[in-house]
Amino acid sequence: MAEQNIAVIGAGPKAAALAAKAYCLRQSGVPITVTIFERYDIGSAWSGRHGYTDGVQRLCTPAERDLGYPYLPTFGSEVAEQMQASFSWNAFQTSATLSSGRYAAWVNRGRRPPSHAEFTDYLKYALTLSEAPIHFGRVTGLSPADGSWTVQQVDAESRNIVEYDEFDAVVVTGPGPATARFPRVKDRRIFTGVDFWQRLVGVRKHMPRDPDKPIVIIGGGGTAAAITAWFIRNGLRDHPIHLINNQAMLFTRTTNFFENRLFDDEETWTALADIDRKSFTRRLNRGVVWETVTDLLADAEQLVLLPGKAKAIVHSIHRPGAHLPDIEVQYTNAKGESAIDAGLVIDATGFDMGAFQSLLPKTMREAIDAAGLDNLTEDVRRDLSLPLDPWPRLHVPNLSETRGPGFGSLMVLGAMADRILTPYVKAATA
Repeated sequence: MAEQNIAVIGAGPKAAALAAKAYCLRQSGVPITVTIFERYDIGSAWSGRHGYTDGVQRLCTPAERDLGYPYLPTFGSEVAEQMQASFSWNAFQTSATLSSGRYAAWVNRGRRPPSHAEFTDYLKYALTLSEAPIHFGRVTGLSPADGSWTVQQVDAESRNIVEYDEFDAVVVTGPGPATARFPRVKDRRIFTGVDFWQRLVGVRKHMPRDPDKPIVIIGGGGTAAAITAWFIRNGLRDHPIHLINNQAMLFTRTTNFFENRLFDDEETWTALADIDRKSFTRRLNRGVVWETVTDLLADAEQLVLLPGKAKAIVHSIHRPGAHLPDIEVQYTNAKGESAIDAGLVIDATGFDMGAFQSLLPKTMREAIDAAGLDNLTEDVRRDLSLPLDPWPRLHVPNLSETRGPGFGSLMVLGAMADRILTPYVKAATA
């Protein structure tokens, strides 16, 4: 059998699902190893210590859709059974790492989705059990040569550049940095969907008291809604909050059999027209707001949803006696161009999931530019890798919506791991 080695960038849920599945495969005799490279900490986008969240919010997916879900017998029933026994949410809840009675308490409270911080604890449990090597530090490059990958990383402790080679594949995970879709002036009263949670002291300091200075949040997805909910929970329910997005609405995600089954039913998914698949993904993945959040937002007395697309965040007039100039958000819609004065602005328009390209060598970046990343993702392979021959496989589950709506989210982490690992299991057992 030929040993297979896979590098995963990011120590989040996708890395944990892959590492857990690889562990179960090794227990069954398949020589496959997952090595993880993480800049900060396990679950850094979920813990509340490195942005993206405060850790208090709850997942928008049921806890049962865990690292192994939907537990398909892709690699045999024994592997699926071990995943359930060792790495499921139930296994974590009944493990020695948690206090006695934790599972019963969770059931008694209605099996609510865990908070982001609790989910981080689950990821730490799974990665520890999986025995996957984790290297901490900033990844600076991904280099393909002779059919394998080399990962360059600035080690978090020594600060030295270290190279790790002989990887058969690279899997890129994580939401990416906040996007910059329009110009915005530098100002400490302007935040992004990432640093808002890291700068909560500054948020509280600059919370507007003037009712003529609304809080302006740009975006219409889960991040924008979560930030709006934070303001409501923190005493600004009666302060004007303006939410600017193209549709002037928030789509609510509820538990619905007919929608849920599409995350598991590949045959039905592939039969849908391309425009319908994209609409479903935008509405129920990228633009999803959980029902409990929309219920909270409904209590905001002065929440206004403005239709429009932000064009710029600028300084306007500097009033006499004011320490800082006014902030103006410029936007456009079908009626033309508009502007609104703001006391605080959060750009929650999304994250750059194509940022991994900066890690690739020039020849690969040029090939992606020539083909167009959007075109490549339209043709993403069954194993969720980009069609970039002759280079070794580069898997991008966050950009694989043409293969299924759940691979880029938490909905089918087990199936995502199966898709990615299948070619390496075949190579290892050939």
